[in-house]
Amino acid sequence: MLSKVANWVVWSPLILFIAFLVYRHSDSVKSAADHAVSQAKSIAGQVASNGPASNAELNQARDAYEKGDVAAAVNGYKAYLAKNPGNADAHGELGNIFYATGNIPEAGLAYYNAANLLIDQKQPDRADALMPLIGQINPALANDLSARLAQATEQPADNNEPPNPGEQPQPPQNGPSYN
Repeated sequence: MLSKVANWVVWSPLILFIAFLVYRHSDSVKSAADHAVSQAKSIAGQVASNGPASNAELNQARDAYEKGDVAAAVNGYKAYLAKNPGNADAHGELGNIFYATGNIPEAGLAYYNAANLLIDQKQPDRADALMPLIGQINPALANDLSARLAQATEQPADNNEPPNPGEQPQPPQNGPSYN
């Protein structure tokens, strides 16, 4: 009897942990969203600003969201982005709010805007990290973004010879990964 109880005590937490892991990693959208949120949090301190006033606006939007005032947070981000449209991180953070509140189409558009800005800012690896989530939300936007990423990451040829007409261009084998 004691060995059965000991086995139960040992195996039940392990089984619960495995069940949790299976649940946690079964939904690819949830996984991609968690990754996007963690990326946004990791770069929150690195936001490019156009001065203390714009930092204050962005911080107010972040504070509003932390306090649970989603409407004020969305309005704050939109006001900030109207003055600072080139801030990819703010677009991504706004996308996180839309995603967390169930406004999935708006989230996809915000992530797409962030990824386009990242490509323009010569950060294709960060843009590529948003691709899985954008692809599940809006495949058409993901296709457009994929074409832009491919164009942005093309390396110029070492020589000036034209490509062989029968040879098809090859896509990149491995992209950067975020852990």
